Amino acid sequence: MKRRKLVLISLAVVVVIAALIFGVARHNKTQAEQAIQARNAKVDQTLTAIRTQHKKNVALKDDAKRLQALANLETRSEAYSLRADRKQPVIALYKELINKEKAYFTDKNQKSLKKNKLTDDQLKDIKKKDLQAKLAGLNALTDVLNTQRDIVYNDKNFKTLSTEIQHLSERYAERLRQMTQDEGQASQPAESSNTASESQGQQDQTDQSASGQSADTSQSGNVDNGQTGTGTSSGGYGYNNTWNSWYAPNNNGGNSGSVTDNSGAGTTTTPNADNSGTGTGASNQGSSTGTDGGNQSSSATGNTGIDGQASSGADRTNP
Repeated sequence: MKRRKLVLISLAVVVVIAALIFGVARHNKTQAEQAIQARNAKVDQTLTAIRTQHKKNVALKDDAKRLQALANLETRSEAYSLRADRKQPVIALYKELINKEKAYFTDKNQKSLKKNKLTDDQLKDIKKKDLQAKLAGLNALTDVLNTQRDIVYNDKNFKTLSTEIQHLSERYAERLRQMTQDEGQASQPAESSNTASESQGQQDQTDQSASGQSADTSQSGNVDNGQTGTGTSSGGYGYNNTWNSWYAPNNNGGNSGSVTDNSGAGTTTTPNADNSGTGTGASNQGSSTGTDGGNQSSSATGNTGIDGQASSGADRTNP
């Protein structure tokens, strides 16, 4: 009887202990599941927050702001990967979104490079204005790459792309120098032709001016009618209208001379052995000649005879 009771008591204890163990295990399992759910919920919240921020970044129209947002995303990713409670889904999401953002910038840069890239044949045929635009596009792309260097590209990729752009820029700049040189050579004949035309025009003006002056200085005689006073006389007189009272009686046959007024100097020559001689006057003065013995004639600017004519005498009486 006592032995039977002992067995029953032992079985009861075993059942209780088993129940306790089961209960504790179940409780622990429940707690673990709840903890996992809590952690998962926290991860989900983190993932949701990251995605929400990424959508805002994608909506940015300013690439400079979007680039800064990418830099911030990379910073948060690095910080999270160092946490003790880091979760792989969060790390994976950060990596995915960072790669997408980098792809946005690299694709855009490749499109810009392709737009401004020329083959050798295209470079030969392109117009100067269009080539200048291509070079400006490459220079702008270089500036963009410099701002993205430490965010979008690693050192190797940045160097590869920068080298390609630099090579293209140097080719374009050299081609532009050739175009400018060719334009300068083409314009030289035209400039020379214009210079020759201008020189010829100036020479024509100079010739016309000289011709006009020559015509002025070659005139002699009466200023009023432009006639030259000449004549032969015997015992005649020359009358100088400028002084109004000058008489030149001829006392030596064969002499000749010239009379000048106040506007210029005159010169005379020694009579020749054959009793002939000539007299000359400077600008605005006349000339006189005598050819026979006893005659004297004179003419000068302002010398007048009848009706303003130059004085002449052939009948030994009229001056």
